Amino acid sequence: MKKIYKSIILASLFIIGACSSEFENNVEAIEVNSGDADFSKYVAIGNSLTSGYLDGTLYKSGQENSYPAIIAGQMKVAGGGEFTQPLMPNDIGGFSDLFEVSKGNNFYGKFTLQIINGTPTPVPSVPKTTLAETFVNGLYNNMGVPGAKSYHLLADGYGNPQGISIRKANPYFARFASSPNTSVLKDVMAQNPTFFTLWIGNNDVLSYASGGAAGADQSGNINPATYGENDLSDANMVGGVIQKILEKLVKEQGAKGAIANIPNVQDIPFFTTIPSKPLESSNEAYKAQIPMLNEFYSKINQVYDALGVPERKINFSETGNSGLVIRDESLPNIAPQMQQVLISVGVPQLEASLLANTYGQTRQSKEGDLFVLTFSRSIAKVDENVKNKLMGFGLPADKATQLAVTGLTYPVQDQYVLTPDEVKVIRERTTDINNKIAGLARSYGLAYIDMNAKMKELKSGIRYNGVDFNAQYIKGGAFSLDGVHLNSRGYAVTANEFIKGINAKYNSNLRQVDANNYPGTQLP
Repeated sequence: MKKIYKSIILASLFIIGACSSEFENNVEAIEVNSGDADFSKYVAIGNSLTSGYLDGTLYKSGQENSYPAIIAGQMKVAGGGEFTQPLMPNDIGGFSDLFEVSKGNNFYGKFTLQIINGTPTPVPSVPKTTLAETFVNGLYNNMGVPGAKSYHLLADGYGNPQGISIRKANPYFARFASSPNTSVLKDVMAQNPTFFTLWIGNNDVLSYASGGAAGADQSGNINPATYGENDLSDANMVGGVIQKILEKLVKEQGAKGAIANIPNVQDIPFFTTIPSKPLESSNEAYKAQIPMLNEFYSKINQVYDALGVPERKINFSETGNSGLVIRDESLPNIAPQMQQVLISVGVPQLEASLLANTYGQTRQSKEGDLFVLTFSRSIAKVDENVKNKLMGFGLPADKATQLAVTGLTYPVQDQYVLTPDEVKVIRERTTDINNKIAGLARSYGLAYIDMNAKMKELKSGIRYNGVDFNAQYIKGGAFSLDGVHLNSRGYAVTANEFIKGINAKYNSNLRQVDANNYPGTQLP
């Protein structure tokens, strides 16, 4: 089948969204003071968002524009000390040895936009340095660890290089942990911080969401040792971990600080760029396939009618947009019944079995379904693994190819799409975690930074010093090319949110920065 879908990942590149709200600038010359806070030893704790991660990796200039580094620069005028970061050695990022082990799927260098088939397309770079060549072991003010979940901050050995291959340690922490058996929190406490920022919990939800909710929902389980990599964390567990961190920092150390909540996944480009009905009848290559597709599904639709599930019928519009065929695990699997009906109308047993097992739990995508951004490169392309599998069952190559077109004849699998029910669970868990964070901020007398509200505002659009920002992929100006992490301008906006919250809580008057002075997404 011909290529019928092109460049969904950059469909929004040429669409300019309206900005409905204003972002007030505050960079006038004022005499700065620390108020009730002591900024002499500021330590930032968190995950990739804290580290300055962007464009799919961690690299030097991104770290230099991390939101903690921006905040520290403003604190310095108010008595803040030096702010050190475990800088990567170059502006490519990634780890060449781990990249090779993953067969090019993980630990790659930063995304750059390249013109492919006439369209700007993000392409990962090939890393130039091994993990060991990036080691800068020691104590650093920026303790952001890409990939860290809440409970990882307490885990001894999380930076042990020997644990990386068995997924017990994190290479990003291994490169700068003070010793193999330390924890992130222990290295934080060793610095005796007078002030801290804490932004954690994002990955407790995000890894589950970005995997299409294919992991387990660990609601009610407060033992993270039993969690899988892509599981959805229990809110009480997350709250308990954060409370342990605050007990150390606030009660034992006497530090003051600011803590941020986590955004809803439906507010970031990684989940909003691909529309729920992405197949456009105006696409000539796709339009030519519609009659064939509808003829093929007419037989499947008759089976759906016969089995009393007409809502599952699949039709591709010749005048509007159509949804993709997806596997929805919440639907009853009617494969056995489908196979019987197909055989009864003369379909050979092998073909009937393959069709029933393919379409026994499927429907067309609809409003409310969220596709992950990385799936864009697979839409309407032949899945060679599926094709080979079908040929292994005895189908001829041409028929196997016809049945292996992702989203058209072969259903989109669970790990690439969030259904409305799954989105609801994720949204509710995010709310529960944020309620825990807000309560802890009150209990420990901390500045509370509502980053969830700021991301919602950013999704609608904000204007900063005459420049519009929104959450559109690439064109919106605030997010990097991976669709999850902010770019340097977005991190500047984040820094300002922290600064406003710190000023309000501690009577300081740190200056905000002009986000427009920071690098945005580089166009080819």
